[in-house]
Amino acid sequence: MPPRSAAEIARQTLQLLASRRLPPTPENYQSAYEEVAGILPREAFPQQRLRHIATLLPSQTPRQAHLTQAFAQAVEAKDWVQLQSAIVEYAQLELTSQPHITALPAPATSTVDTLPPNLAEALARLIENTVSALGAEDGRTREISLQLVDFLRHSTPDVRTLEHMLTNYGFRLSFLSQEQAQRIHNMQQLLRMTVDHLCVLGEQDPPLLAQAEKLRQAMEPAWDSDQLNQIQFRLKSLLFRHLELHTSTQEAHERIKDLLAQYAHRMAELSSHSEQHQAQLNDCATHIEQTHHLGELAQLFEAVVESGNRLARDSHHAVAALQDLREQALAQEAQIHQLSAHLQRMQDTSRHDPSTGALNTQGLQEALLAEIQRSQQHRTPLSVAVLQMELPAQALQALPPEGHDLGLRHLTQVARNILRPQDEVGRTTDQHLVLLLPDSPQAQGAQALAQIQNELALRPLLHADVLAHITLSAGLVELLPYESPQQALERAARALRQALRMGGSKVVLG
Repeated sequence: MPPRSAAEIARQTLQLLASRRLPPTPENYQSAYEEVAGILPREAFPQQRLRHIATLLPSQTPRQAHLTQAFAQAVEAKDWVQLQSAIVEYAQLELTSQPHITALPAPATSTVDTLPPNLAEALARLIENTVSALGAEDGRTREISLQLVDFLRHSTPDVRTLEHMLTNYGFRLSFLSQEQAQRIHNMQQLLRMTVDHLCVLGEQDPPLLAQAEKLRQAMEPAWDSDQLNQIQFRLKSLLFRHLELHTSTQEAHERIKDLLAQYAHRMAELSSHSEQHQAQLNDCATHIEQTHHLGELAQLFEAVVESGNRLARDSHHAVAALQDLREQALAQEAQIHQLSAHLQRMQDTSRHDPSTGALNTQGLQEALLAEIQRSQQHRTPLSVAVLQMELPAQALQALPPEGHDLGLRHLTQVARNILRPQDEVGRTTDQHLVLLLPDSPQAQGAQALAQIQNELALRPLLHADVLAHITLSAGLVELLPYESPQQALERAARALRQALRMGGSKVVLG
Protein backbone atom coordinates (compact mmCIF):
# COMPACT_ATOMS: atom_id res chain seq x y z
CA MET A 1 0.00 0.00 0.00
CA PRO A 2 1.59 3.29 -1.05
CA PRO A 3 2.20 5.80 1.79
CA ARG A 4 -0.39 8.50 2.15
CA SER A 5 0.44 12.14 2.20
CA ALA A 6 -0.24 14.36 5.18
CA ALA A 7 -2.94 16.25 3.26
CA GLU A 8 -4.81 13.04 2.54
CA ILE A 9 -4.62 11.95 6.21
CA ALA A 10 -5.96 15.33 7.28
CA ARG A 11 -8.86 15.11 4.78
CA GLN A 12 -9.79 11.62 6.00
CA THR A 13 -9.54 12.83 9.62
CA LEU A 14 -12.07 15.59 8.95
CA GLN A 15 -14.39 13.07 7.20
CA LEU A 16 -14.15 10.77 10.24
CA LEU A 17 -15.05 13.63 12.63
CA ALA A 18 -18.04 14.54 10.43
CA SER A 19 -19.29 10.98 10.24
CA ARG A 20 -19.11 10.60 14.04
CA ARG A 21 -20.64 14.07 14.58
CA LEU A 22 -17.74 15.14 16.86
CA PRO A 23 -16.77 18.79 17.34
CA PRO A 24 -13.34 19.63 15.82
CA THR A 25 -11.61 20.29 19.18
CA PRO A 26 -7.83 19.76 19.42
CA GLU A 27 -8.30 16.61 21.52
CA ASN A 28 -10.88 15.06 19.09
CA TYR A 29 -8.78 16.01 16.05
CA GLN A 30 -5.64 14.49 17.55
CA SER A 31 -7.44 11.23 18.41
CA ALA A 32 -9.02 10.92 14.92
CA TYR A 33 -5.71 11.82 13.22
CA GLU A 34 -3.86 9.09 15.12
CA GLU A 35 -6.60 6.58 14.25
CA VAL A 36 -6.54 7.44 10.53
CA ALA A 37 -2.71 7.50 10.39
CA GLY A 38 -2.52 4.18 12.23
CA ILE A 39 -0.14 5.41 14.95
CA LEU A 40 -0.37 4.73 18.66
CA PRO A 41 -2.23 7.44 20.60
CA ARG A 42 0.00 9.77 22.58
CA GLU A 43 -0.63 10.07 26.30
CA ALA A 44 -2.24 13.38 27.27
CA PHE A 45 0.00 15.76 29.31
CA PRO A 46 -1.48 16.12 32.86
CA GLN A 47 -0.89 19.85 33.05
CA GLN A 48 -3.54 20.72 35.65
CA ARG A 49 -2.37 18.09 38.13
CA LEU A 50 1.28 19.01 37.63
CA ARG A 51 0.48 22.68 38.22
CA HIS A 52 -1.09 21.73 41.54
CA ILE A 53 2.01 19.71 42.44
CA ALA A 54 4.20 22.74 41.61
CA THR A 55 2.27 24.83 44.17
CA LEU A 56 2.98 22.23 46.88
CA LEU A 57 6.74 22.05 46.38
CA PRO A 58 8.69 23.76 49.25
CA SER A 59 10.65 26.90 48.37
CA GLN A 60 12.37 27.67 51.67
CA THR A 61 15.92 27.87 50.32
CA PRO A 62 17.22 29.60 47.16
CA ARG A 63 18.03 26.19 45.59
CA GLN A 64 14.53 24.88 46.28
CA ALA A 65 12.98 28.03 44.85
CA HIS A 66 15.09 27.65 41.68
CA LEU A 67 14.07 24.03 41.17
CA THR A 68 10.41 24.80 41.86
CA GLN A 69 10.50 27.54 39.21
CA ALA A 70 12.13 25.10 36.70
CA PHE A 71 9.44 22.53 37.45
CA ALA A 72 6.66 25.09 36.84
CA GLN A 73 8.27 26.23 33.56
CA ALA A 74 8.45 22.61 32.35
CA VAL A 75 4.76 22.10 33.18
CA GLU A 76 3.73 25.21 31.25
CA ALA A 77 5.89 24.17 28.27
CA LYS A 78 4.60 20.53 28.45
CA ASP A 79 8.22 19.42 28.19
CA TRP A 80 8.68 15.93 29.64
CA VAL A 81 12.50 16.10 29.32
CA GLN A 82 12.78 19.37 31.28
CA LEU A 83 10.24 18.07 33.81
CA GLN A 84 12.23 14.88 34.32
CA SER A 85 15.45 16.88 34.83
CA ALA A 86 13.79 19.10 37.47
CA ILE A 87 12.42 16.06 39.36
CA VAL A 88 15.82 14.33 39.35
CA GLU A 89 17.63 17.43 40.62
CA TYR A 90 15.01 17.90 43.34
CA ALA A 91 15.42 14.28 44.42
CA GLN A 92 19.22 14.68 44.63
CA LEU A 93 18.81 17.85 46.73
CA GLU A 94 18.34 15.82 49.94
CA LEU A 95 21.57 13.88 49.26
CA THR A 96 23.67 17.05 49.02
CA SER A 97 22.04 18.87 51.94
CA GLN A 98 23.65 19.06 55.41
CA PRO A 99 22.68 16.26 57.82
CA HIS A 100 21.60 18.52 60.66
CA ILE A 101 18.90 20.25 58.60
CA THR A 102 15.50 18.76 59.34
CA ALA A 103 12.92 18.31 56.65
CA LEU A 104 10.29 20.97 56.44
CA PRO A 105 6.71 19.85 56.95
CA ALA A 106 4.68 19.47 53.82
CA PRO A 107 2.56 22.48 53.05
CA ALA A 108 -1.15 22.35 53.31
CA THR A 109 -3.02 20.80 50.47
CA SER A 110 -5.26 23.81 50.02
CA THR A 111 -4.27 27.29 48.91
CA VAL A 112 -5.05 30.38 51.01
CA ASP A 113 -7.72 32.49 49.38
CA THR A 114 -8.65 34.71 52.35
CA LEU A 115 -6.58 36.40 55.00
CA PRO A 116 -6.77 35.11 58.61
CA PRO A 117 -8.65 37.52 60.94
CA ASN A 118 -5.70 38.06 63.32
CA LEU A 119 -3.37 38.93 60.44
CA ALA A 120 -5.99 41.25 58.94
CA GLU A 121 -6.39 43.05 62.28
CA ALA A 122 -2.60 43.42 62.62
CA LEU A 123 -2.40 44.96 59.13
CA ALA A 124 -5.28 47.32 59.96
CA ARG A 125 -3.52 48.55 63.12
CA LEU A 126 -0.28 49.00 61.16
CA ILE A 127 -2.05 51.16 58.57
CA GLU A 128 -3.79 53.21 61.28
CA ASN A 129 -0.43 53.94 62.93
CA THR A 130 0.95 54.88 59.52
CA VAL A 131 -1.89 57.37 59.03
CA SER A 132 -1.19 58.90 62.45
CA ALA A 133 2.50 59.27 61.57
CA LEU A 134 1.71 60.89 58.21
CA GLY A 135 -0.49 63.59 59.68
CA ALA A 136 -3.33 65.35 57.87
CA GLU A 137 -1.34 66.96 55.03
CA ASP A 138 -2.45 64.53 52.32
CA GLY A 139 -6.20 63.95 52.33
CA ARG A 140 -6.06 61.44 49.47
CA THR A 141 -3.59 59.17 51.28
CA ARG A 142 -5.72 59.33 54.42
CA GLU A 143 -8.81 58.37 52.40
CA ILE A 144 -7.04 55.39 50.79
CA SER A 145 -5.75 54.29 54.21
CA LEU A 146 -9.22 54.37 55.76
CA GLN A 147 -10.65 52.41 52.84
CA LEU A 148 -7.98 49.75 53.28
CA VAL A 149 -8.62 49.55 57.04
CA ASP A 150 -12.37 49.21 56.40
CA PHE A 151 -11.68 46.44 53.85
CA LEU A 152 -9.54 44.55 56.37
CA ARG A 153 -12.00 44.79 59.26
CA HIS A 154 -15.48 44.70 57.77
CA SER A 155 -15.13 41.95 55.19
CA THR A 156 -13.34 38.68 54.63
CA PRO A 157 -10.21 39.98 52.90
CA ASP A 158 -9.52 38.30 49.58
CA VAL A 159 -5.79 37.76 49.11
CA ARG A 160 -5.62 38.85 45.48
CA THR A 161 -7.69 41.99 46.06
CA LEU A 162 -5.67 42.81 49.17
CA GLU A 163 -2.42 42.35 47.24
CA HIS A 164 -3.60 44.80 44.59
CA MET A 165 -4.71 47.36 47.20
CA LEU A 166 -1.45 47.07 49.17
CA THR A 167 0.58 47.54 45.98
CA ASN A 168 -1.25 50.78 45.18
CA TYR A 169 -0.93 51.87 48.81
CA GLY A 170 2.82 51.25 48.73
CA PHE A 171 3.21 53.38 45.61
CA ARG A 172 1.20 56.16 47.29
CA LEU A 173 3.39 56.04 50.42
CA SER A 174 6.57 56.15 48.33
CA PHE A 175 5.40 59.31 46.57
CA LEU A 176 4.35 60.86 49.89
CA SER A 177 7.70 60.03 51.53
CA GLN A 178 9.55 61.71 48.65
CA GLU A 179 7.29 64.76 49.00
CA GLN A 180 7.91 64.95 52.76
CA ALA A 181 11.67 64.61 52.26
CA GLN A 182 11.57 67.49 49.77
CA ARG A 183 9.44 69.51 52.20
CA ILE A 184 11.95 68.98 55.02
CA HIS A 185 14.77 70.01 52.69
CA ASN A 186 12.91 73.21 51.77
CA MET A 187 12.29 73.98 55.46
CA GLN A 188 16.00 73.58 56.16
CA GLN A 189 16.87 75.92 53.31
CA LEU A 190 14.34 78.51 54.52
CA LEU A 191 15.73 78.36 58.07
CA ARG A 192 19.31 78.72 56.84
CA MET A 193 18.29 81.65 54.64
CA THR A 194 16.62 83.32 57.65
CA VAL A 195 19.77 82.88 59.74
CA ASP A 196 21.96 84.30 56.97
CA HIS A 197 19.61 87.28 56.61
CA LEU A 198 19.72 88.01 60.36
CA CYS A 199 23.52 87.78 60.30
CA VAL A 200 23.72 90.35 57.49
CA LEU A 201 21.42 92.69 59.44
CA GLY A 202 23.53 92.38 62.59
CA GLU A 203 27.08 92.25 61.25
CA GLN A 204 28.23 94.81 63.85
CA ASP A 205 26.79 92.87 66.81
CA PRO A 206 29.14 90.04 67.97
CA PRO A 207 26.54 88.42 70.33
CA LEU A 208 24.06 88.10 67.48
CA LEU A 209 26.69 86.51 65.25
CA ALA A 210 27.63 84.11 68.07
CA GLN A 211 23.99 83.03 68.47
CA ALA A 212 23.73 82.53 64.70
CA GLU A 213 26.84 80.35 64.70
CA LYS A 214 25.42 78.19 67.50
CA LEU A 215 22.20 77.78 65.50
CA ARG A 216 24.18 76.76 62.41
CA GLN A 217 26.00 74.11 64.44
CA ALA A 218 22.69 72.82 65.82
CA MET A 219 21.29 72.45 62.29
CA GLU A 220 24.17 70.29 61.01
CA PRO A 221 23.20 66.77 62.32
CA ALA A 222 20.02 64.91 61.42
CA TRP A 223 16.88 66.56 62.76
CA ASP A 224 15.54 64.15 65.36
CA SER A 225 13.25 65.19 68.21
CA ASP A 226 16.06 66.30 70.53
CA GLN A 227 17.79 68.16 67.70
CA LEU A 228 14.58 70.03 66.85
CA ASN A 229 14.24 71.12 70.50
CA GLN A 230 17.82 72.39 70.41
CA ILE A 231 17.21 74.22 67.11
CA GLN A 232 14.04 75.77 68.55
CA PHE A 233 15.93 77.02 71.62
CA ARG A 234 18.79 78.45 69.52
CA LEU A 235 16.39 80.12 67.08
CA LYS A 236 14.43 81.63 69.96
CA SER A 237 17.64 83.03 71.43
CA LEU A 238 18.68 84.43 68.04
CA LEU A 239 15.33 86.13 67.42
CA PHE A 240 15.30 87.50 70.98
CA ARG A 241 18.76 88.96 70.46
CA HIS A 242 17.71 90.45 67.11
CA LEU A 243 14.63 91.98 68.74
CA GLU A 244 16.80 93.55 71.46
CA LEU A 245 19.15 94.91 68.82
CA HIS A 246 16.26 96.30 66.80
CA THR A 247 14.73 97.96 69.90
CA SER A 248 18.08 99.49 70.89
CA THR A 249 18.55 100.77 67.35
CA GLN A 250 15.13 102.39 67.38
CA GLU A 251 15.80 104.05 70.73
CA ALA A 252 19.17 105.34 69.52
CA HIS A 253 17.54 106.59 66.32
CA GLU A 254 14.89 108.51 68.26
CA ARG A 255 17.54 109.97 70.57
CA ILE A 256 19.67 111.11 67.65
CA LYS A 257 16.58 112.68 66.06
CA ASP A 258 15.98 114.64 69.28
CA LEU A 259 19.60 115.77 69.38
CA LEU A 260 19.49 116.90 65.75
CA ALA A 261 16.26 118.77 66.38
CA GLN A 262 17.80 120.59 69.36
CA TYR A 263 20.90 121.38 67.27
CA ALA A 264 18.77 122.79 64.45
CA HIS A 265 16.78 124.88 66.96
CA ARG A 266 19.97 126.33 68.45
CA MET A 267 21.41 127.13 65.06
CA ALA A 268 18.14 128.80 64.02
CA GLU A 269 18.24 131.00 67.15
CA LEU A 270 21.87 131.88 66.46
CA SER A 271 21.06 132.76 62.86
CA SER A 272 18.11 134.88 63.96
CA HIS A 273 20.31 136.84 66.38
CA SER A 274 22.93 137.30 63.68
CA GLU A 275 20.32 138.65 61.27
CA GLN A 276 19.07 141.11 63.92
CA HIS A 277 22.63 142.29 64.53
CA GLN A 278 23.19 142.73 60.78
CA ALA A 279 20.00 144.75 60.50
CA GLN A 280 21.06 147.00 63.36
CA LEU A 281 24.46 147.55 61.71
CA ASN A 282 22.79 148.52 58.44
CA ASP A 283 20.44 150.85 60.28
CA CYS A 284 23.37 152.38 62.17
CA ALA A 285 25.28 152.98 58.92
CA THR A 286 22.26 154.75 57.46
CA HIS A 287 21.93 156.98 60.51
CA ILE A 288 25.67 157.76 60.49
CA GLU A 289 25.39 159.05 56.92
CA GLN A 290 22.41 161.27 57.80
CA THR A 291 23.50 162.68 61.21
CA HIS A 292 25.59 165.83 61.79
CA HIS A 293 26.11 165.73 65.59
CA LEU A 294 28.49 163.59 67.66
CA GLY A 295 25.91 163.09 70.43
CA GLU A 296 23.65 161.20 68.09
CA LEU A 297 26.59 159.06 66.95
CA ALA A 298 27.32 158.05 70.56
CA GLN A 299 23.83 156.65 70.96
CA LEU A 300 24.18 154.69 67.72
CA PHE A 301 27.54 153.25 68.82
CA GLU A 302 26.07 152.16 72.16
CA ALA A 303 23.23 150.32 70.34
CA VAL A 304 25.71 148.58 68.00
CA VAL A 305 27.95 147.49 70.91
CA GLU A 306 24.98 146.16 72.86
CA SER A 307 23.81 144.17 69.83
CA GLY A 308 27.32 142.73 69.38
CA ASN A 309 27.56 141.80 73.05
CA ARG A 310 24.17 140.12 72.87
CA LEU A 311 25.24 138.20 69.74
CA ALA A 312 28.45 137.06 71.48
CA ARG A 313 26.52 135.90 74.54
CA ASP A 314 24.03 133.98 72.39
CA SER A 315 26.86 132.40 70.40
CA HIS A 316 28.59 131.33 73.61
CA HIS A 317 25.37 129.79 74.94
CA ALA A 318 24.78 128.02 71.60
CA VAL A 319 28.30 126.58 71.58
CA ALA A 320 27.88 125.37 75.18
CA ALA A 321 24.51 123.80 74.31
CA LEU A 322 25.98 122.05 71.26
CA GLN A 323 28.88 120.75 73.36
CA ASP A 324 26.35 119.42 75.88
CA LEU A 325 24.41 117.70 73.11
CA ARG A 326 27.62 116.09 71.84
CA GLU A 327 28.43 114.77 75.30
CA GLN A 328 24.89 113.41 75.64
CA ALA A 329 25.22 111.60 72.30
CA LEU A 330 28.54 110.03 73.33
CA ALA A 331 27.06 108.98 76.69
CA GLN A 332 24.04 107.49 74.93
CA GLU A 333 26.29 105.47 72.61
CA ALA A 334 28.39 104.21 75.54
CA GLN A 335 25.21 103.24 77.39
CA ILE A 336 23.95 101.27 74.38
CA HIS A 337 27.21 99.28 74.22
CA GLN A 338 27.12 98.71 77.98
CA LEU A 339 23.53 97.49 77.84
CA SER A 340 24.39 95.18 74.93
CA ALA A 341 27.23 93.57 76.88
CA HIS A 342 25.05 93.32 79.99
CA LEU A 343 22.23 91.64 78.06
CA GLN A 344 24.69 89.13 76.63
CA ARG A 345 25.98 88.30 80.12
CA MET A 346 22.42 88.01 81.41
CA GLN A 347 21.52 85.65 78.56
CA ASP A 348 24.58 83.47 79.22
CA THR A 349 23.79 83.21 82.93
CA SER A 350 19.99 82.96 82.65
CA ARG A 351 20.07 79.14 82.47
CA HIS A 352 23.38 78.25 84.16
CA ASP A 353 24.76 78.60 87.65
CA PRO A 354 27.86 80.87 87.53
CA SER A 355 29.64 79.02 90.36
CA THR A 356 29.47 75.46 89.03
CA GLY A 357 28.50 75.83 85.36
CA ALA A 358 25.53 73.49 85.92
CA LEU A 359 21.96 74.37 85.00
CA ASN A 360 20.27 76.73 87.44
CA THR A 361 16.67 76.37 88.63
CA GLN A 362 15.18 77.83 85.45
CA GLY A 363 17.42 75.84 83.11
CA LEU A 364 16.81 72.64 85.08
CA GLN A 365 13.05 73.18 84.99
CA GLU A 366 13.12 73.62 81.19
CA ALA A 367 15.35 70.56 80.69
CA LEU A 368 13.21 68.43 83.04
CA LEU A 369 9.98 69.42 81.26
CA ALA A 370 11.51 68.60 77.87
CA GLU A 371 12.85 65.22 79.03
CA ILE A 372 9.53 64.26 80.67
CA GLN A 373 7.66 65.12 77.48
CA ARG A 374 10.07 63.06 75.40
CA SER A 375 9.94 60.15 77.86
CA GLN A 376 6.13 60.05 77.81
CA GLN A 377 6.02 60.42 74.03
CA HIS A 378 8.53 57.64 73.27
CA ARG A 379 7.75 55.56 76.38
CA THR A 380 11.37 55.51 77.51
CA PRO A 381 12.55 55.51 81.14
CA LEU A 382 13.82 58.67 82.83
CA SER A 383 15.77 58.65 86.10
CA VAL A 384 16.17 61.68 88.37
CA ALA A 385 18.73 61.90 91.20
CA VAL A 386 19.18 64.53 93.91
CA LEU A 387 22.77 64.70 95.25
CA GLN A 388 24.26 66.29 98.35
CA MET A 389 28.01 66.79 98.67
CA GLU A 390 29.70 65.90 101.97
CA LEU A 391 33.00 67.62 102.90
CA PRO A 392 34.93 66.84 106.09
CA ALA A 393 34.74 69.69 108.61
CA GLN A 394 38.53 69.91 108.83
CA ALA A 395 38.88 70.30 105.05
CA LEU A 396 36.04 72.83 104.94
CA GLN A 397 37.82 74.98 107.53
CA ALA A 398 41.10 74.82 105.61
CA LEU A 399 39.44 75.90 102.35
CA PRO A 400 38.66 79.57 101.58
CA PRO A 401 35.14 80.95 102.26
CA GLU A 402 33.99 79.80 98.83
CA GLY A 403 35.18 76.25 99.61
CA HIS A 404 31.67 74.81 99.39
CA ASP A 405 31.27 76.17 95.85
CA LEU A 406 34.71 74.74 94.98
CA GLY A 407 33.53 71.32 96.14
CA LEU A 408 30.30 71.53 94.15
CA ARG A 409 32.25 72.63 91.08
CA HIS A 410 34.60 69.65 91.48
CA LEU A 411 31.63 67.29 91.91
CA THR A 412 29.98 68.73 88.78
CA GLN A 413 33.14 68.20 86.71
CA VAL A 414 33.52 64.61 87.93
CA ALA A 415 29.85 63.89 87.16
CA ARG A 416 30.15 65.33 83.65
CA ASN A 417 33.18 63.12 82.95
CA ILE A 418 31.21 60.02 83.98
CA LEU A 419 27.80 60.82 82.51
CA ARG A 420 26.75 60.67 78.87
CA PRO A 421 26.45 63.77 76.65
CA GLN A 422 22.64 63.65 76.80
CA ASP A 423 22.60 63.64 80.63
CA GLU A 424 22.12 66.95 82.45
CA VAL A 425 23.50 68.33 85.74
CA GLY A 426 21.63 71.09 87.57
CA ARG A 427 21.85 72.97 90.88
CA THR A 428 18.67 73.67 92.81
CA THR A 429 19.99 74.94 96.16
CA ASP A 430 23.33 75.75 97.80
CA GLN A 431 23.61 72.12 98.90
CA HIS A 432 21.95 70.00 96.22
CA LEU A 433 22.70 68.96 92.65
CA VAL A 434 20.21 67.21 90.36
CA LEU A 435 21.04 64.63 87.66
CA LEU A 436 18.72 63.96 84.70
CA LEU A 437 19.36 60.56 83.10
CA PRO A 438 17.16 60.09 80.00
CA ASP A 439 16.68 56.61 78.49
CA SER A 440 17.97 55.13 81.76
CA PRO A 441 16.04 52.84 84.11
CA GLN A 442 16.64 53.10 87.84
CA ALA A 443 19.22 50.28 87.88
CA GLN A 444 21.32 51.98 85.21
CA GLY A 445 21.11 55.28 87.11
CA ALA A 446 22.35 53.55 90.27
CA GLN A 447 25.36 52.23 88.31
CA ALA A 448 26.17 55.78 87.13
CA LEU A 449 26.02 57.11 90.71
CA ALA A 450 28.30 54.30 91.88
CA GLN A 451 30.82 55.23 89.18
CA ILE A 452 30.70 58.88 90.34
CA GLN A 453 31.37 57.77 93.94
CA ASN A 454 34.35 55.67 92.83
CA GLU A 455 35.73 58.53 90.73
CA LEU A 456 35.41 60.94 93.67
CA ALA A 457 37.42 58.52 95.80
CA LEU A 458 40.17 58.46 93.15
CA ARG A 459 40.08 62.21 92.43
CA PRO A 460 39.95 64.31 95.62
CA LEU A 461 39.56 68.10 95.57
CA LEU A 462 42.94 69.82 95.42
CA HIS A 463 43.01 73.59 96.10
CA ALA A 464 46.31 75.30 96.95
CA ASP A 465 47.78 73.00 99.62
CA VAL A 466 44.44 71.55 100.77
CA LEU A 467 43.49 68.00 99.76
CA ALA A 468 39.82 67.20 100.49
CA HIS A 469 38.07 63.86 99.87
CA ILE A 470 34.49 64.46 98.80
CA THR A 471 31.69 61.96 99.32
CA LEU A 472 28.08 62.18 98.28
CA SER A 473 24.65 60.93 99.25
CA ALA A 474 21.91 60.61 96.66
CA GLY A 475 18.26 59.80 96.24
CA LEU A 476 17.38 58.18 92.90
CA VAL A 477 13.89 57.72 91.40
CA GLU A 478 12.50 56.65 88.06
CA LEU A 479 9.79 58.83 86.57
CA LEU A 480 6.28 57.43 86.98
CA PRO A 481 3.61 57.79 84.26
CA TYR A 482 1.95 61.22 84.26
CA GLU A 483 4.19 62.45 87.11
CA SER A 484 4.99 66.17 87.26
CA PRO A 485 8.57 67.46 87.56
CA GLN A 486 7.96 68.74 91.08
CA GLN A 487 6.61 65.38 92.25
CA ALA A 488 9.64 63.54 90.83
CA LEU A 489 12.06 65.96 92.54
CA GLU A 490 10.19 65.63 95.85
CA ARG A 491 10.41 61.82 95.73
CA ALA A 492 14.14 62.01 94.99
CA ALA A 493 14.61 64.52 97.85
CA ARG A 494 12.82 62.17 100.30
CA ALA A 495 15.11 59.34 99.23
CA LEU A 496 18.12 61.64 99.80
CA ARG A 497 16.95 62.48 103.33
CA GLN A 498 16.63 58.77 104.04
CA ALA A 499 20.21 58.24 102.83
CA LEU A 500 21.42 61.00 105.19
CA ARG A 501 19.55 59.43 108.12
CA MET A 502 21.32 56.15 107.36
CA GLY A 503 24.71 57.80 107.88
CA GLY A 504 25.41 59.36 104.49
CA SER A 505 27.63 58.29 101.57
CA LYS A 506 24.79 56.09 100.31
CA VAL A 507 22.39 55.94 97.36
CA VAL A 508 18.75 55.24 98.23
CA LEU A 509 16.27 54.25 95.55
CA GLY A 510 12.91 55.96 95.86
